[in-house]
Amino acid sequence: MKNSLLNALAATLEAVGSDDFYPAMCEYLRQCLEFDNVIAIVFVGTNVPHVAYSKAYGADVFRYVAEQYLSGAYLLDPIYHFHLKRGEEGLYRLLDVAPDQFRSSRYYKWYYGRIGISDEISVFLPISANATITISMGKDGLSGTSFSQKAEDHLRQHQRVILALLKAHWAALDAPAVQIAEATSITESLRDEVHRHHNISLSPRQAEVALLILQGHSSPSVALQLGLSAQTVKVFRKQLYQRCGISSQAELFSLMMPLLRRVNAPRIPVGR
Repeated sequence: MKNSLLNALAATLEAVGSDDFYPAMCEYLRQCLEFDNVIAIVFVGTNVPHVAYSKAYGADVFRYVAEQYLSGAYLLDPIYHFHLKRGEEGLYRLLDVAPDQFRSSRYYKWYYGRIGISDEISVFLPISANATITISMGKDGLSGTSFSQKAEDHLRQHQRVILALLKAHWAALDAPAVQIAEATSITESLRDEVHRHHNISLSPRQAEVALLILQGHSSPSVALQLGLSAQTVKVFRKQLYQRCGISSQAELFSLMMPLLRRVNAPRIPVGR
């Protein structure tokens, strides 16, 4: 191992349990994988995510995090939903956990397209019954590159160490004792907001279909998620569009996105 890698690992070990942990951890990760930007996010239940650390070495890809992502866009994000499903710990490319039509979804174009992230690999660690630590390492459009398989393989050689460091840091915090807010139903909240602001009444199934479409699921994928036939999903989708007076996913996104900002849960501190 190179001295710089060993030094970065030593600094991370020394920082466990302190405010310096995530900066040190991300420097260690950058010795394992050359990335353009990195962000550490802690998810606790359905609470608004907590950004523990972020740094861009190139383009400012985090300029919309507070204004857009934390204000409601995270409700459509693949990593957030992988957290809710309690996915297994490990390293994941964004498209490994994303819906089948994520890259052609309006959400992807609106958020990822605007911030300029062209590739992303995330450390994903469910750390307790309702909490998940994620560290996402990205390439931006200015670099004009994606992570090579060789680079990803090199990062994976450090996976056990990376996960062990995160577990040690969490164990050193008071975070496991954080009170978790009562889970809220996104679909029910969205139905309430659609009715309140547009006087449109959606059934629970129509609201579920709307959210899955916005996340980037195709009709067959929506059918799989809800345990329905593809034909039934097409019927729900047609009813949804008719009830909302729209005819495209772009119009659905324009209608729903402002409302999603109203249904997200309060922020709750989750430690360092």
